[in-house]
Amino acid sequence: MDKGSVIGVLLIIFAIIGGIITGGEGIVTYINPSSIAIVVIGTIGAVMMSFRPTDFFNALLSTVHAFKGNTHNVEDTINLCIRLADKSRKGGFLALEGEQYDDPFVAKAMDMLVDGYDIETVSALLNKEIYQTRERNQTAVKVMTTFSEFAPAMGMVGTLIGLVAMLQNMDNPDAIGPSMAVALLTTLYGALIANGITTPLAKKLSARSNEILLHQTLVKDAAMKIMQGENPKATFEFLQTYVDTHKRKTIDEMKEIIAAGP
Repeated sequence: MDKGSVIGVLLIIFAIIGGIITGGEGIVTYINPSSIAIVVIGTIGAVMMSFRPTDFFNALLSTVHAFKGNTHNVEDTINLCIRLADKSRKGGFLALEGEQYDDPFVAKAMDMLVDGYDIETVSALLNKEIYQTRERNQTAVKVMTTFSEFAPAMGMVGTLIGLVAMLQNMDNPDAIGPSMAVALLTTLYGALIANGITTPLAKKLSARSNEILLHQTLVKDAAMKIMQGENPKATFEFLQTYVDTHKRKTIDEMKEIIAAGP
C-alpha cells in the first residue's frame, strides 16, 4: 500500500469532517441523497459516454493498483540485469534458460534472448510493448481527468435544478434557505469529487505510468546491451544513469551484487 496515498486520503477526510464540525453544523446537514445521485450517477454516465466500456472499467481497475506501493524498484532491476548480463557473458544466452522472473516484461525480454531472436526483432517487440503500455496508462489518466471535468459540471446542473425548485416556492420564505442549501450541496459534491478524488487519482496514475515506463525502458536497454555482448561493467555504468547521482553504486559494489547471485 502506498503510504503517501493513504495519508493523503486521511488528510482530506480529516479536513472535510473537521471543517463541518468546527462550522457548528452536523454531518447530516451536508448529506442529500438526491444531490449525490445527480452528481455521482450523472458524472459516471457522462464519462461512460466519452470512452469505450473496456477503457472505462480498465481505468477503474487501475485506480486500485494506484494505491499499491511502487513494485518496480530501479536499483533492484539494475541489480537483476547486471547479474543476468554477467551470467550471459560467461555462459551465453542459453545460460539464462530456466531463470524465474517476477516481472512479465523481464521474462519476455530474456525469453526472446534465449530463443535466439535477432536484436532488431527484440528491440521492435519491446518498443511495441512499451508503446502499448504507455497508451493504456494514458487512457486511464484521461478517464480520471474526464471525471474531474464532468463532476463540477454535474454539480452545477444539480444546483440549477435546486434553484428552479426554490424559485417555485418563493411564496414561502421559510423554505428558501433550506432549498438554497440543498441546491448548493450538489456544487459541493462536484467540487469534492473532482478535487478530492479524481484529480489526485489522475495524477497518481500518471506517476505510476512513468514508473512503469522507466522500468520497461531500463529492461529494454539492458537486454540490448546483453545481446550486444557488452562487458557487464560497461552495462552497469550505462544503467546507473537511471539512478539519482547520490544513489549510484561503485564498481566494487557491482562485483558484490554479481557475487551474491539471485
